[in-house]
Amino acid sequence: MDNLIGKTLDGLYTIQELIGAGGMANVYKAVVSAPGGPVPEGTVVAVKVLRQELMHDADLVRRFKNESKAISLLNHPNIVKVYDVSVSENLQYIVMECVEGMTLREYLNERGGRITSRETVHFIAQILRALDHAHRNGVVHRDIKPQNIMLLDNGQLRMMDFGIARISRAENQIQNGKKTMGSVHYAPWRSCRSTGIPAPQRCWKRWTPTCRTPPSRSSINM
Repeated sequence: MDNLIGKTLDGLYTIQELIGAGGMANVYKAVVSAPGGPVPEGTVVAVKVLRQELMHDADLVRRFKNESKAISLLNHPNIVKVYDVSVSENLQYIVMECVEGMTLREYLNERGGRITSRETVHFIAQILRALDHAHRNGVVHRDIKPQNIMLLDNGQLRMMDFGIARISRAENQIQNGKKTMGSVHYAPWRSCRSTGIPAPQRCWKRWTPTCRTPPSRSSINM
């Protein structure tokens, strides 16, 4: 059993269940169990916790902190909301709105890999509005893919996972020398051949929502 389930973090967030697991962090469903927090008592939230075994990995800790900083700069209906951030030696977590739904990748798979032109326009318009808001606030996501976009039951999208975002207006830009960051299957080929990320982020991935396979199958060393 997960050792966080049933525990209350900082006297505010009672962990109920594990709802997602990734290489860097686990995501839990929790409830605000006391007054005085950033949202009312009883609110259901998602808590993204850096995996304990990675607490001493300086690069991953930096990425985790970068994600909280990036999202905290943004306030848009198509970007997941962040309510609280806690960073200590023993535990690091981000408290976000709990989004009920499925990822855009899961929806594409459910539909056999293709959606209608009307749905495509509906989804892309929301993604572009979210990216425009992020870019206007100096944040470049750098890992846009269907797995990082949640689809709500009402058809609204929420962009998430800003772990490798570049914050161009922050004091410390998260760079790694000349290494390009992102998922290789969704990275623009120009960014794989250059030392920087194109700005603004291109819409070259415009066909991604309409087909099941990623746009790039190349074996590129990023």
